[in-house]
Amino acid sequence: MAPPPVHGQVGLTRRELERELAWMLRTVPEDPRELIKLFTQTMVTLIDKNNDAIARSLALREASGGIRGNG
Repeated sequence: MAPPPVHGQVGLTRRELERELAWMLRTVPEDPRELIKLFTQTMVTLIDKNNDAIARSLALREASGGIRGNG
C-alpha cells in the first residue's frame, strides 16, 4: 500500500511509479511479441494503481472536508 499523500498530492508520486515499473520489468522476455504483451500489461497496471491512489487521496480529502468547491 502506498504511503499517505503529501499535502496537495493526488495519485502516485513519480518515484512510486518508477519503483512499480522497475518491479514489473525485472525480467524482460526475449520474444518481441511477449515484450509487447508485457508493455501493455505494465501500462494498464500502472494506470490502475495510479487510479486507486487517486481515489484513496480524494476519499481522504472528502472525509476530512478538504475538498473546496468552485467559486
